[in-house]
Amino acid sequence: ANVIGPERVRFWEDSFRICHVSVDGNEFTDVRPVRAFPISGKADYVGFLDKNGKEVALVAHPAKLDKESRKTLDRILGRMYYVPKILSIQSIAETHGVSYWQVLTDRGYASFEVIDREYIRKLGGGRLLIIDVDGNRFEIEKASKLDARSRELLHSEI
Repeated sequence: ANVIGPERVRFWEDSFRICHVSVDGNEFTDVRPVRAFPISGKADYVGFLDKNGKEVALVAHPAKLDKESRKTLDRILGRMYYVPKILSIQSIAETHGVSYWQVLTDRGYASFEVIDREYIRKLGGGRLLIIDVDGNRFEIEKASKLDARSRELLHSEI
């Protein structure tokens, strides 16, 4: 898709929480916004995908969208890209290379599977990003601030 400027785009969510994007007056329904570079979060591009995952628009400088579009986009992306913070690790069990994690996050207890150590990424400054088998992301803000047992379990995995 060609990169388009924010002045050509409107984005909104209807009362059924279905997202719509309009490019030069051509409306696409049931779209979802995706950041072009979701790990860094510093993307200056947002893509809009239809329900089949096909890109219908790639917008440069989304922060320059009109006020309503930008507010809607920020809310939807915040919902989609929320990353729970792991506060402590209860247990990690490993079977055939798959590790089963039980953790306490800032959103409550969670359990998930990590299929390979490459899905545990060190981001610098003691930060880690863990991606489970379903593509969900969990973050450890500073490994050194975890309790001793959590650190011990974590070190068995990294």
